[in-house]
Amino acid sequence: MKIRIFSTLLVAMFFCTVTSAHALYKAGETAPDFNARTLDDKTLKLSDLKGKTLLVKMGTTWCPACTELAHQIEGLRTDLKKNDISFVAVYLGDSAKSIRSHTKDEKLTPADFTIIDSGEARRNYSIFSIPRLLLIDKNFKIVFDKMVLSGKQIKQQIEEHRRTE
Repeated sequence: MKIRIFSTLLVAMFFCTVTSAHALYKAGETAPDFNARTLDDKTLKLSDLKGKTLLVKMGTTWCPACTELAHQIEGLRTDLKKNDISFVAVYLGDSAKSIRSHTKDEKLTPADFTIIDSGEARRNYSIFSIPRLLLIDKNFKIVFDKMVLSGKQIKQQIEEHRRTE
């Protein structure tokens, strides 16, 4: 049993570790668009949300670092709302059932937009390691594209963006 748990954690850590193979976008670049399904099975293009400032978290339900980032964002939900920022959770390959279960089990508030990626977001954002966190402005330009940030760092990045808006 201990070997199985250790093996599972080792595999999860491997997939969640930052590697040199990821391509992060620079501030000011246009955010890549993609089509996906929402948790309630509607089609949504990320660009449909143009005109809103978006905090986009890309990850999975099984990744410990993704879950930790979700909890960091959970602590910022009031700040996000106050700054008129919509939270978009993009799940890479998870089922609607596993997403709902994960959200409930982890006591997370559902994202403003929950998206289930079938591969297009993963390809368009060149995702090779998770989690991935982006802030996209109202003009659909990338403000930041990071791998992992603490809640404090996310808040600082948002405040810096607000000062330069």
